[in-house]
Amino acid sequence: MEKRNDTELIKELFEVVLLIGLIIIRFLPIENNFSTIRIAGYVGVLVSMLDLYVDSIKKFSDYDKFHVIKGWSYLLFFIMAIFLLLFLTDIIKINDIWSDVFTLMALLITLPKRLYIQLLAIYIYGGKNNE
Repeated sequence: MEKRNDTELIKELFEVVLLIGLIIIRFLPIENNFSTIRIAGYVGVLVSMLDLYVDSIKKFSDYDKFHVIKGWSYLLFFIMAIFLLLFLTDIIKINDIWSDVFTLMALLITLPKRLYIQLLAIYIYGGKNNE
């Protein structure tokens, strides 16, 4: 139990440091249309998805015999990494609307995380309570 609490503490500390870093970067006197600043919302989505992935794997790794969760997660992370590269190289430009959408998506992934874990449990356990 102690090891699990240490892992959770390290994960949360990493998230806090990353988010504070993104907030500091946002307030730097950089031109307002600089695309790297707008990518902060997208990075928030990536961090939220990674957090949900870690929590779901921690809970369901014994039941995911065919690695369905890992497979879909890796595919989604790969697609999102491609988009991140496209954003960083300015091939796809992020406007203010998309920047706000990314921030809201991060909240949509993070806030109802317990709901997503419960839905995943229903899928994995086939409707049976196996906790």
